[in-house]
Amino acid sequence: MSNTNNLMKPYFDLLAELRTNGKQLKNQRTGEICYYKSTAHLEFDGSKGFLANTRRKIGIEDKDDPSKFRLRGPVGELLGFFRGYTNAADFEKVGTKVWYANANGTEAWLKNPWRKGENDNGLIYQFKEVIDRCVVTGEAERDFYIQQGYEVELQGQDGRYCMARPIRQLDNLLKTLLTNPTDRRMIVTALHVGTFDKCSLPPCHHTYSFTWNADNSLDIECSMRSWDCHLAFNLQLTHLFLCVVCRLVGMTPGKVCINATNAHLYGSSLAAVDEVLTRDDFEAPTLVLSENIQRVTLETYKGAFDRIEPDDIWLENYQSHAAIKTEMVK
Repeated sequence: MSNTNNLMKPYFDLLAELRTNGKQLKNQRTGEICYYKSTAHLEFDGSKGFLANTRRKIGIEDKDDPSKFRLRGPVGELLGFFRGYTNAADFEKVGTKVWYANANGTEAWLKNPWRKGENDNGLIYQFKEVIDRCVVTGEAERDFYIQQGYEVELQGQDGRYCMARPIRQLDNLLKTLLTNPTDRRMIVTALHVGTFDKCSLPPCHHTYSFTWNADNSLDIECSMRSWDCHLAFNLQLTHLFLCVVCRLVGMTPGKVCINATNAHLYGSSLAAVDEVLTRDDFEAPTLVLSENIQRVTLETYKGAFDRIEPDDIWLENYQSHAAIKTEMVK
């Protein structure tokens, strides 16, 4: 074991701050006391090893190859929002079970008329495709919109047309990185205010922004409305997202930034946090992406994220302290 791994220091500093100085407030949705901080900002070096929590075990060894360590939760969440999943069973197929609690154990959602039945979470993630709709009047305006990539979705008898076009944010991100990496509008977001009442829980990690640097490194910034900090789940997910994008466009990982509007610990997780803060760090592991995740071109970038499978992602040389079991707060 080594104390030289300081990659995760900002995260553990935040845990300590929340534990000792966090403001206390009872959360109405969960009924639990939270120890929280408003507007937390963390920065990490994403170039010197994967940002894995080695103070508590965060995954499992591959059953066929013990040298491979599987990050089931972060990988499953990442692939789930790449694919626009809404059903907890689909999330489980790619590695994470966290959405069962939201789908089937949240009282307000169980009473919500938009819920389609068991395991349904509604419209939680809008990363994959957003439909941009508008109403235009007359053939001239209709034809202009068609020239801009819209299609006629519905034609009224009053000379008006409902026009629609799909916005594939992830594809657009890759195209921009390939053609104009200095662009300052490289953003993908799951936020859609029209779906807040149509889902079990609006996404906690909702917006990702990217910045290209002259040394061909790429930085990522994750914006979160809410962060239950006792696990480093979202930090690992963000770094993983960055590494996947870098592989696809031939860049190297740079800075990883987390901005959390509300960073908090629940009272039920304090004992686990106290234990984590007494432990030392092991050396950072190495993230490995399989050859299935290949560099794309302008001819092959479309659908690149859809082609990624759970087995394409693993850690090597991962050592950690024992796992600490905690339950997700519903």
